[in-house]
Amino acid sequence: MSARAIKLTTYFGERERSGDQFLADALLELYGRHRLSTSVLLRGAEGFGRRHRLHTDRLLTLSESLPAVAIAVDSPAKIERLAGDVLELAGHGLTTLERALLLPSDGAGLSTAVGAAVKLTVYGGRSVRADGQAGYVAAVERLRAAGAAGASVLLGVDGTLHGHRRRARFFSRNAGVPLVLQAIGERRKLEGALASVAQLLDDAI
Repeated sequence: MSARAIKLTTYFGERERSGDQFLADALLELYGRHRLSTSVLLRGAEGFGRRHRLHTDRLLTLSESLPAVAIAVDSPAKIERLAGDVLELAGHGLTTLERALLLPSDGAGLSTAVGAAVKLTVYGGRSVRADGQAGYVAAVERLRAAGAAGASVLLGVDGTLHGHRRRARFFSRNAGVPLVLQAIGERRKLEGALASVAQLLDDAI
C-alpha cells in the first residue's frame, strides 16, 4: 500500500560547516537520530552556488567545496519535525520540499500517481549482484528494455536505509551504502518494471 511522503533536499558545498563539524555530517547524523526511512549524501563533480562561483573536480584550484546534495525521504510528520533543524544547520544553503509516494516493491499504488509520465526514484544498497555485475547495472538495463525515457544511478557516500545509518569507508566495498536510481517515463512502463528493478537493489525503498 502506498503512503504519502515528503522528499527534503539540501544543496550546499561539501566543505561547509555547521558549528565544529562539516554540514554533511551534521545533516546525516540528524537523519540517523530520527531513523528516517531513507536518506543519502551525494557528492557532485561540478557546479556553482548562490555567488555563482564555479567549483569543479577538473581543476585543482577550483576543486575545494564541490557541490553536495543531502536527500531525506519519510512521512510528512517526520520530515516536518526535523525541517526546522535542517534549516538551522544549513544556514544560507538551498533546501527544497517535494511531495512523494512511498510504494511497496511490487509497484502497487504507482497507478494512482497523477499524469501519464512520472519520475520514479529507488533508494537501496549496492550488495545485490546479477549476472556477474552490480545489480544496479542490470536495473538500468531492465528500465531501458521496459521503455523508460531515461534512467540514472547516483552512488551515495553516506545515508540511512530503513532507519539505519550506512556510511562509506575507505578500503571497503561499501555495499550497504545507499545509492539512488532515478527513472523518467510513462507510468505504465515504469510500473511494469518496478518489481524486478527493486529486487536488484538491497533493501530497496
